[in-house]
Amino acid sequence: MTIPLADMVEIWREVLMVDDVGPRSDFFDLGGHSLTATRIVQRVERACGVRLPVSAVHDHPTPEALTALLGTPRFTGR
Repeated sequence: MTIPLADMVEIWREVLMVDDVGPRSDFFDLGGHSLTATRIVQRVERACGVRLPVSAVHDHPTPEALTALLGTPRFTGR
């Protein structure tokens, strides 16, 4: 299962407390760190029921990339 990109962007806005977040905004450029990565992963799990490793945020550091990861067979079961 995945979530809409707009919802992922909103999660990042809320967790990082930054208004200017877009699909290609970089987690680290927005001030992200391990605690905020953990919070993003928790929010994504609540939103779509998929458990991501915290490293997913580090490896896919934009809302667009993280949303795309959720659409891969590893997470969709397809």
